[in-house]
Amino acid sequence: MDRVEDKRAAILNATLRLISQNGFHGTAMSMVAKEAGVSAGIIYHYFDSKDALMDELYRHIKRNFGQMINESFDQAQPLKIQIREILGQMIRYYIHRPLESAFLEQYTRSPYFSSEIEEEVGQYYLPLLECFQRGQQEMILKNLPAPVVHTLTMDVATALAQKHAAGFLTLTDDLIEQIIDACWEAIRQ
Repeated sequence: MDRVEDKRAAILNATLRLISQNGFHGTAMSMVAKEAGVSAGIIYHYFDSKDALMDELYRHIKRNFGQMINESFDQAQPLKIQIREILGQMIRYYIHRPLESAFLEQYTRSPYFSSEIEEEVGQYYLPLLECFQRGQQEMILKNLPAPVVHTLTMDVATALAQKHAAGFLTLTDDLIEQIIDACWEAIRQ
């Protein structure tokens, strides 16, 4: 990683840590600069505004999630198995990344979140979206709008990962399988 990428990554990581601790409104750009070990001017060199920084952090998290999905996606499996495996991967991914999970929960319930940015980041996890679409076309999944399917799957993964991180429940492999069953039942025809 070169120096430019190092600084940019430091800013994104610092923002992630601070947002998870202080929320959006409690995180000033000066705090991000201090946490990242850069000047405020450097932040504005990479990001036009706090809004742009929040949007880029969301893109960054979704891009990393998409890479994980794409690396482990097996199109040779039957559709039901593909979807169930992706659901399990999502839950486990966010269990091991509580800061990302907390950020996503806050971001998707904030004024930053928009249909435009969600459509943009959708490209990062196309196999998942295509599975859902194919499942609906083959009448395996309920014909629900995409945001409803996402809420019954992806949002469940991030919310439960947060509860796990906060100590409200322990997501064992057994419980994760039960959750996958419940998510599957919620979306299947």
